[in-house]
Amino acid sequence: MYLEHWGLQKAPFGNVPNGNVFFRSPQHEEALRRLLYVIEQRKGVAMLTGEVGCGKTTVTRALAGDLDKDRYQLHTISNPALQPTDLIKAILLKLGGNADDNSKTVLLDRLQGLLAQNAERGINTVLAIDEAHVIGNRATLDELRMLLNFQSDDEFLITLILLGQPPLLKNISELQPLKERISIKFNLEPLDDQNTLNYVVHRLKWAGATRGIFSREAIQALYEFAGGIPLRINNVCDRCLLIGLMRQAGIVDSNIVKDAIEDLGS
Repeated sequence: MYLEHWGLQKAPFGNVPNGNVFFRSPQHEEALRRLLYVIEQRKGVAMLTGEVGCGKTTVTRALAGDLDKDRYQLHTISNPALQPTDLIKAILLKLGGNADDNSKTVLLDRLQGLLAQNAERGINTVLAIDEAHVIGNRATLDELRMLLNFQSDDEFLITLILLGQPPLLKNISELQPLKERISIKFNLEPLDDQNTLNYVVHRLKWAGATRGIFSREAIQALYEFAGGIPLRINNVCDRCLLIGLMRQAGIVDSNIVKDAIEDLGS
């Protein structure tokens, strides 16, 4: 509703991860490159951690855009708090397989067959496990490790990417066999003040902005509240644009930011 007022073509600060507007901060770019390395070199498992809203899911969506669709299939499990057999069924369904059986042996055989078929067609299968920190069942985590037993003569038939909040580090540390399989670990840190500014400008330009909308003081107030967490930045900035419209403001200043923060907290 505020697009015309600010001269925008689309909403710049959505709270749903969007790989099309990926901001390549130094740490997000490094995370992306590390994941690409694990996938392209068939290294088995990568783990990406970070606080809520730091951009883990956005990185994986940008990753999907960077992968050659003729060579890679990237699938995501978003709700992995499952029993081992149910997890296998969920993976089978993602790969287009038949999960209509309660025998884990049969399900695993089907899964291995699908992975082998992909490999024969020159397609590498990549499975991202989002919110992996919610997996409380050690048997489920161990089941993920066992997927790496699906191998050709010299390569894994599947690459796993574990995404989660910091508790994932503790969960993995208590499961040594899986921990030793992880070839790349990376923790996404919040943006610093300069990259917070760059992030806001990047999103506004993507949305069609042709002028500055947030003052320097506004960005500083935003950074002090959001702490460099992209999701928090998006939420505050979106509310700022709404409040700015209602006040017919020509620019978002620090007072609007403070009011937006208060409004979000009410």
